[in-house]
Amino acid sequence: MFSLGEAGRRTSATVRAMLAIGLLGAATLGTALVAPGAADASGTSSALGKPHPATLPAVTVGLISDAGGSAGVATGTLVEQGAKAAVAYENEYQDGLKGHKINLYICENQGTPAGGQACANDMVQHGVVADIEPFTGQGPTEVPTITGAGIPYITITGASQQELDSPGAFDLTGGFPAVLGAYALVAKQHHFKKVAFLVDNVPSAIEGAQVLGGLVFKAAGVGLTVIPVNTGTADMSPQMQSAVSGGADAVGMVGDVTFCSSFLRAYETLGLTLPKFVISTCQSSNILGSPTLDKTITGSYISTNTQASKSDLALYGGIVHKYMPKVSPNPNVSSNQADGVTPVLALAAIMKGSTRPVTAAGIKAQIQLAKNVKLPLSGGMTFTCNGTAIPLLKDVCSSTTAVGILQAGKAGKIIHIKVYNPTPLF
Repeated sequence: MFSLGEAGRRTSATVRAMLAIGLLGAATLGTALVAPGAADASGTSSALGKPHPATLPAVTVGLISDAGGSAGVATGTLVEQGAKAAVAYENEYQDGLKGHKINLYICENQGTPAGGQACANDMVQHGVVADIEPFTGQGPTEVPTITGAGIPYITITGASQQELDSPGAFDLTGGFPAVLGAYALVAKQHHFKKVAFLVDNVPSAIEGAQVLGGLVFKAAGVGLTVIPVNTGTADMSPQMQSAVSGGADAVGMVGDVTFCSSFLRAYETLGLTLPKFVISTCQSSNILGSPTLDKTITGSYISTNTQASKSDLALYGGIVHKYMPKVSPNPNVSSNQADGVTPVLALAAIMKGSTRPVTAAGIKAQIQLAKNVKLPLSGGMTFTCNGTAIPLLKDVCSSTTAVGILQAGKAGKIIHIKVYNPTPLF
C-alpha cells in the first residue's frame, strides 16, 4: 500500500495498474436520500406539474440491471421499477429527452461477468443513445464494449476500474472510492483503531475493498480488515465473530439488501454494540419495517446525500404516487426505487438546454462540457465531468460524500449529516 505522500506522487499509469486488480463487484452503493420526516404529504401527482408529452421520434436508452439469476434480484428489480417510473414521468411531463420519447431497454446481467458482457452487446445491438445505471457489480465486462461502441456509460456510483478510469464512462458521484474515503475519515474522527468490513465474496469486490480501502484507511491512520462472505450466506455469525476476534472496534458491510439483512442478524445474534457502517441498500422496507432489524440498524453510519429539499421530496412523491402507487413515497424507505429514478432524471438534466442531437455522440459531448449540473433528488449536489474531482480517477464527476446516522422507524430518517472530501486520501 502507498502512504498519503506516496499516493500524491503516483502517475496515472500506476493508478490504472492498481485499479486493474478490480474494484467493487456485487456491492451496491446506491444513492440514499434524506428526508426530514415522512414524505406522505408530497405523494401527489400535482407535484409533477402540467403534462408536456414528448412528440418527436423515440430514442432508446439502456439500463443494465444487477438482476436475474440468483444475485442482485432483491435490489435489481426494484431499481428497474424506479427507472420505468422515471421514464414514464419524463415522457409525459418533461417532453421526454429534448422532445424525443424515451424507450427504456432493460437487460438483466444475472449478476455474472458473462451476463454483463451479454448485456453490453445487447446495448450496442439495440442502438441505445446512452447506458445509464445507478450501480453495478459487472462494470469490468460492461464498460469496454459500451464505450468502445461510442455509447456514453453513465453511472451514479461507479466502482470498477473500467467505470472510474475509461474514456466515455462517467461516474456522477465519487462512487465506491469516495464512500470508502469518507468512512475512513469518519473512523479517524471517532478514533476507531481498526474497522472490519464484511464484503460480498466476488473477486473484484474483495480486491477493490482491499486495494482502495487499504489505501484510504492507511492514509487516515486506521486499520482495515476485509472479510469475504459468500453470496447467499444466511448466517454470517462466524465471519462477524472473526471480525471481533481480530480486534475490530467497528464493523461494516458491502452488499445488497439480502446481504445487509444477514449482516444485521449476525450482529444481533452476537449481541454486539460496536459502531456499524452500512450502505443505502439497507434502507429497505424489509429492514426498516422489521422491529428486530430496525432496532439493530439504528445508529449505523450510512453514506447519503445532503439534506433532500422539499422540491426533491415533492417530485419523488409525485412520481411514486402516479407510477408506483404501492411503493412508499419516502425515498429513505424506497431507496432502491429512488436509485432507479435518479439516473433517468440525471440524463434529462444533462441534456436540458443542449443544442446537440440526442445521439450517443451528442450526449457524450454534452456531458463532457456540462458544469455544475444538479444531481436529481440529492438536495443540491452537483457534478462536473471534466476529470478534476479526483484527479487520479478521471471518470469521477464529484468527490464529496455525506455520512449520517440512521435512526429507528420506517421513515429511515438520517441525522447528524456531515459532508466529507476524501480527495487528499488518494
